[in-house]
Amino acid sequence: MNSVYFASAQTGWVSGGTGSGAGVILNTQDGGEHWSVQWGDPQGKETAPTNFFFLDATHGWVRQGYGDLLHTTDGQMWVAGATIDHYTIDYVFTSEKNGVSISGGASIRHTTDGGHTWHEVNKCSAKIQVDGLPRNVECNWSRLHFLTATTGYAVAWIDQSDIAVVGKTNDGGATWVLKVTDALPGHGYVSDVFFLDAYTGFIRKGSHGGPLYKTTDGGATWSPGAAIQGSTFLFADPEVGWSFNGRELYFSTDGGQRWTSREFKFPVEPNAFSLPTRDRAYVVGDHGMVYRYRVVPIEYTAAGALDAPAMPKE
Repeated sequence: MNSVYFASAQTGWVSGGTGSGAGVILNTQDGGEHWSVQWGDPQGKETAPTNFFFLDATHGWVRQGYGDLLHTTDGQMWVAGATIDHYTIDYVFTSEKNGVSISGGASIRHTTDGGHTWHEVNKCSAKIQVDGLPRNVECNWSRLHFLTATTGYAVAWIDQSDIAVVGKTNDGGATWVLKVTDALPGHGYVSDVFFLDAYTGFIRKGSHGGPLYKTTDGGATWSPGAAIQGSTFLFADPEVGWSFNGRELYFSTDGGQRWTSREFKFPVEPNAFSLPTRDRAYVVGDHGMVYRYRVVPIEYTAAGALDAPAMPKE
């Protein structure tokens, strides 16, 4: 299993496959107790889908093969027809038709027909000071995050520098305004971004973890915070956030100010995770591994269960 998304504590999807094919999309309506095959064949030869994106419990997309997008409008039936660039790093959809993607690092692309055609709307470049002189340099987009159908952010990095570039759109990705953010110490590039609201958000340095930087003014200024590991961090709500690095979970219960880590003896390292609510999460990995996190009475037991920290109540 390589991808997972849960729209709620009960309703979710996983995707995966074998090295020789047999790609599938599975769905559950009861929190993982039972699964049904929605797409593919466990004995087939289809390339495994990966990288879900969902607007809600019925509208979703997933990449399949080198350049195809599968799409569902009812949360059940997946159809082909849309495409995406082979070199796409990240993508989002803000409506049935409007989508944004990062292609090859330097390019932000935009679709208004549900992914049938894409057009470049931004080629990443920034003006910085080099030895006291202004210079235009290329930058590399790495991650997208949209708060609403119109307001979204993209983050980029510049080779061999501690400079980040933060792009913001207010029209669903059709146009972007870029801001250069200087002096963000930390190894590696700006790899992730997540906004809690229109003013409060985080960016992170490092390909598989590093220092977080926080803004409370919509990206105008950034201040350093804790360092966490993992390729992706998510917040279930303005207080509870998670990030996985192998079998180690980093979590925050105070809006990202402080983070605690805990290692779990999963059979294999998680490939992806979903955090629909603060008291429910799912991780997936190789060999068909799916683990569910939930808060249970202290006397609760189950085969293969792992002790985990309880997230605070609402």
